[in-house]
Amino acid sequence: MYEADQGKIMVAAQNAMARASIPMAPADEPLRQMLVSEIQLAQNCLLDPTQKQSYDQQLHAYFSSQNTPAAPVATPVQASAPVQAAPAAVAAPASMPMGSKPSDSSGDINLKSKKSSAASSAKNRARKSSFALYAGGGSILLLAAIAGGAYYALKEPTPEPVAQLDPAPVTPVEQEPEPSDEETVDPRGTRKPPRPPKGDRPTSQDLANSIPGLGNPEETMAGMPEMSAKPPEPKVTPQDEAALKTALMNAWTGIASRDFAKASIALDEVRKTPKTPAGTADFERVDQFVQDLMAYTRALNEGTSGLRENEELTVGSTSFTVTTLDGNRVVIRYAGHNRGYDRNELPEGFLRAIAKSRLKGDDAQKKRIEASHLLLSPKADIEYVRNLWMQSGADGGALTALEAEKKKYMPGEMVATAPKPDMSTEMTSTPNDEPTMPAAADPPMEMAGGDIASAEMLTNLMNEARTQLVERNPAAAAQAIAQAEPLATIPAHQKKVAQLKQLVDLNQKFWQAVSGRLAKLPPDEDLDVNGKIVRVVESDANRLVIRVDGENKRYTLSDLPAGLAKFLAETELPTSADSKKIVGAFLLVTPEGGAEKARETWATAFLSDEEMDALIGAMGTPLNLANDLIKQVPVPPESEIAAPAAKFLEKWSAQIQSAMRLDDHAKVGRDMAADAKSLPNGSPGQFAGFRYALAETARGGDFEACNEIITDWSVRFAIEPGEWHLKAMQLAATSSTSSKVHAAIAQHAIDQVPQFKAAGQGQVASQMVKLAEESASKSRDKAIVDAVKQLGASQ
Repeated sequence: MYEADQGKIMVAAQNAMARASIPMAPADEPLRQMLVSEIQLAQNCLLDPTQKQSYDQQLHAYFSSQNTPAAPVATPVQASAPVQAAPAAVAAPASMPMGSKPSDSSGDINLKSKKSSAASSAKNRARKSSFALYAGGGSILLLAAIAGGAYYALKEPTPEPVAQLDPAPVTPVEQEPEPSDEETVDPRGTRKPPRPPKGDRPTSQDLANSIPGLGNPEETMAGMPEMSAKPPEPKVTPQDEAALKTALMNAWTGIASRDFAKASIALDEVRKTPKTPAGTADFERVDQFVQDLMAYTRALNEGTSGLRENEELTVGSTSFTVTTLDGNRVVIRYAGHNRGYDRNELPEGFLRAIAKSRLKGDDAQKKRIEASHLLLSPKADIEYVRNLWMQSGADGGALTALEAEKKKYMPGEMVATAPKPDMSTEMTSTPNDEPTMPAAADPPMEMAGGDIASAEMLTNLMNEARTQLVERNPAAAAQAIAQAEPLATIPAHQKKVAQLKQLVDLNQKFWQAVSGRLAKLPPDEDLDVNGKIVRVVESDANRLVIRVDGENKRYTLSDLPAGLAKFLAETELPTSADSKKIVGAFLLVTPEGGAEKARETWATAFLSDEEMDALIGAMGTPLNLANDLIKQVPVPPESEIAAPAAKFLEKWSAQIQSAMRLDDHAKVGRDMAADAKSLPNGSPGQFAGFRYALAETARGGDFEACNEIITDWSVRFAIEPGEWHLKAMQLAATSSTSSKVHAAIAQHAIDQVPQFKAAGQGQVASQMVKLAEESASKSRDKAIVDAVKQLGASQ
């Protein structure tokens, strides 16, 4: 109360918010969210000077009305008077009838309501001790003691100056005065507001009953009437608007020339100039953009000047190690090779890795700063920038406005649709290479309808919902699904969102059942969990303490063993097919379960294969919903592929020839696939790019990358995936004698053959099995040999 330090208010608010952020049972989640909202409202009130002034005035009025008026104090006598006047009569308690006298049954006269000081307590103890000493003496001594006590009582000073009249000074620690019911004055002469009589804060109902016109006590702080009028906003003149427009133009001029200090100075000239709401938004957006660009530049300068040998840096999926450096050269190792560069000509990917390693702030701030830098890079993929911006939690409308302003003020530096920067394709060419742009004759990308950026956001939200299900947070998963639903604009996306939403709903019901059962468990009850007896020590809706094997074990909903959670849910849910469907949904998403265990449970609930496949598909492979917007085209004739294929191969021939190890081939193949993916959809050049990329990844034995390439390829062209899976295995088998590669070939067959058999492609499946048997014998891995034999036996 009455706290003026905003830092302390913020710390208190953050502490309260941290306590309110502890996960609760699903049934209690709405109450926790309400509490978080109330904490936020209180923080907003106390950090806003106008609202806080109003609230402090309300507290002041309330406490002033609640405090008991102070007892009248006798007029001091003149300094020459030999004896002080007797103290004023003590007011009777509020509960005592008027005119009655306080009881004296205690034998003590209550001269003050507050605690006696240390000096007064010492005198009382001395007086009582003296009385006891002389009580056994003669009557003369007794009369003398009584007379002395009477004289002392007449000389007793009033309560307030006791500490001052005592000859022994009292330290603050010993005194511990209680707060006064009235306003007090501190040593500096500042009048302090009244404090509550018992240190209690008033409720909203108390404030409403004490101050007329306060309003409905059920309303939140944001709706309380202001006690003092807010000062009027300054009027914005045409000159102010013109000055802001000029400053923004000058700022963008500085941004275009990479002179961010100049841009900041231009904005500082109008920082305090009155602005319209729209002008304020424009100013704050560009100002934040400039500050982020300056932060990136500072981090880059700090990093380049402070590089150390053996320092490891990372950008996206690429890692670098600084092996050698001097005043002019830097040698770095990545993808198994050493590369030397002049300090003034370091590749963009390496520079970004340096800057990211020195950025200050939390992860969200770093992502926003990196996205701001990439917005100016001609090599950055705008979709990647938008995705990074969204991950930072920044306003998407601000990025859209910055893109529009860049087109307006920097028309010659548009963001290119190049390979994503996290693939670090910049590192595979000379630093001065210009970004490759699509040829003019290439056809534009054909879309099936919808927006790529929205599809990327939808993908991220659905993947987030999946993650939250695995982490036992169905409420957060439901929130992600709620945000995803408006982005699903085509039937294919709407179907996938609906399937995942059903899985989220089932998991919410599962954890509600677990929480409900925990709330009902009595202490000392024995539970038979899968044949093991455990005893309940204590439990509530969010936690459980059990005694097992002679020791107590404590669990919350987040770390409750999967078997125990399943047991609790099954004992709470009714025996029905719907209950088995709920339990199966939990088994699908928990790491201890899986699709097969979920199918076993769902089979007892008589779910159809189609419904089981839909639920399992909701937690299937990582989503890439943007592919659903791409229109598949026929395979172009070889006569159209030849020329662009030669051009693509010429571009990558140096990197292919320099690849020596398996990992080198795999890395080049992945980079080639990213390059192919960035080319116009359906173009002969893109078809050739995917084909060459698949060959390189197969030589490297990276069948995970082969699978991704064939998937992206088949989305854009009407190819036969089985044919290219088989060709990749054949190429890998003839390119290497490595037991590691042959083990990867056999494992790939083990993964793919059941799928192709189910799809009716028995011939391809048989050829894969035959090739897998040969590779398994070269892998020197008995487990793989046995698995391939079992695969062949099922043919």
